[in-house]
Amino acid sequence: MPSGTYGVGAAVTKPNCPEPPSNYSPFQAPGTVVKDIDGLEPGTNHGTAADKYAYPASVVNQWLQKPSTQPKNKKIVFVTFDDGPTTKFTGEQLDNLEKAGARATFFMIAPQIRDVNKNMLTRSLKMGNALAIHSYSHDYKYLYHGSAADKAKHISCDWDWAIAQNRAVLGSDYFSSAFRHPGGHMSWSNLSQSDAALAKRGVSWIDWNAMSGDADVQRPTTVPGYLEMVKKSIKESDNPNVVVILNHDTFGKQMTAEAMPSILSWLKSQGYEFGVIS
Repeated sequence: MPSGTYGVGAAVTKPNCPEPPSNYSPFQAPGTVVKDIDGLEPGTNHGTAADKYAYPASVVNQWLQKPSTQPKNKKIVFVTFDDGPTTKFTGEQLDNLEKAGARATFFMIAPQIRDVNKNMLTRSLKMGNALAIHSYSHDYKYLYHGSAADKAKHISCDWDWAIAQNRAVLGSDYFSSAFRHPGGHMSWSNLSQSDAALAKRGVSWIDWNAMSGDADVQRPTTVPGYLEMVKKSIKESDNPNVVVILNHDTFGKQMTAEAMPSILSWLKSQGYEFGVIS
C-alpha cells in the first residue's frame, strides 16, 4: 500500500483539492487519528476472515483485461454490489451471503456510510466481505467532463475525498486498492491520465464481465430472470475462470436481494470459489 499522503494510520483531514459535489452534507474531517471499527484488519478494506480469498485490485483488473492470465486450475467469482451500503438492503444481502457461505465486495459511495449503523459494517467485515470505493460524488459531469487532464484531476480528487470519508467512519487504517468508476471505466474515454493518478495512490479500477441486469433499462422482471441474466452474461464473456458480477445494493433493488440466493447457489454448483477485491 502507498505511504505518505495516501498511506494509512494518520489523522483524517480534508484533502487539498476542493470537495467534489455531493447530495450529502459537507464532510466534517475529525483532524485526528480515528480508531478502527471492530472487524477491520489494519491496512485493508476487509477483516482477517477474508485473508485467504482477498485479491488485490491490480490482479483482478489484469484478469479482466487479459483473460489469458486468469488461473487455469480454479474458478473464482467476485460478487460485487455498487451504491451501498443501505439501511434497507445491505442487511438482507448479508443474510443471503451468510446462508450461502459466500462473500462479496461492496463498492460504496463514501458519504452514504455516515448514515449506516456501524454494527452492520462490523458484521460485514467479520463475515469476510470487503468494503471498496465507488466514488465520493457519483457525479458523471464532475468526473468525466473536459480533457483527459481534467478527468484525472477530478477522479483522483474524488478518490482522495472518498478514502478520507471512509477513514472517518471505518478508521484511519482503512485502505482499499479497488475503485469502481460510476458507470464503469469501460463507459468513458481518455482515462489514461486518471488511471496513472490512481496508480500513484496504489489504486486500480475494477469493471465487470457479468451482471444480474438490475441497473439495465430493460432489467429482468422476475427473480428467475436475474439468474438467467447472470448465466447469459457469463456465457457471453466466454465462460471465464474469473467472473466479476455487477449488482446494486440500493433502493429500488428489492428483486436483486430476492434473486441472490438462487444466484449464489448456482455459482457454487458451477464450482466457483468466492473471492473479494482488496
